[in-house]
Amino acid sequence: MADIQVNGYVRVPKGTMVYPMGDGVGAPTTRAQVVKVAKIVDMGVKSDNFYLLLPDDMRLRYLEASGRKQPIDQDILDFTDRLTKGDYRAVQWSSKWALIAEVEPAEAPARARTSKTSGPVRTEPLTKLDQMVVGSVWRFTQDAELRYKVRNPDYANLRGDVESSLRQQPSHLRTQTVDAMLTERGVVDYLDEPWGKVKAGETFTVRSKLTSGLAGGQDIPMLFRGEKFTLPYASLEPVVELVTAP
Repeated sequence: MADIQVNGYVRVPKGTMVYPMGDGVGAPTTRAQVVKVAKIVDMGVKSDNFYLLLPDDMRLRYLEASGRKQPIDQDILDFTDRLTKGDYRAVQWSSKWALIAEVEPAEAPARARTSKTSGPVRTEPLTKLDQMVVGSVWRFTQDAELRYKVRNPDYANLRGDVESSLRQQPSHLRTQTVDAMLTERGVVDYLDEPWGKVKAGETFTVRSKLTSGLAGGQDIPMLFRGEKFTLPYASLEPVVELVTAP
């Protein structure tokens, strides 16, 4: 993977597990895409990112062992060796990342090469998220029921109780351990609720810059049906298409 460099391009094959930035849940890509590498990140066992490679049960065991300065269970190391194919690095682009072993070096898209030789040329972003800029107009491609996230009122109290029981741990490890314990119990800081139904052919306009949403996602401030709303990108992405860019 020596050919993969920051500011270079990689091909992300269809079916590759792609993760949102933060602690979000990964999902396989539904199509192949070529993206520009913003950062190459260490995912090794001594890094702050290693726990992101692990399923919930292993993550909790790893964080508890790290907090107590105990050896990491061998089955965890065997699992990550298989997952990473021995290359404990990841590439980041936009608001996503994938293991470097799962992607391939790629040539820059033709429009990117043209922009380098012909001066500043506006090119369409590679993902819908990149295209959701202020003033862009989007159309719903099918009837759908949108969902959104709201704060879980019970989360803060439960988190405080768990943190109090782990005061002996360093703050960084305590935060990771608390996150893992809450995840294992199925407790999250948000509730997923239905927002309402939309019809195919309806349009909305992105009215301001994207904001950070709950669960590590991105929220889209929009003007829809003459009113202002803010809805999560994850709910919109499967059912919208770009109509016009600003």
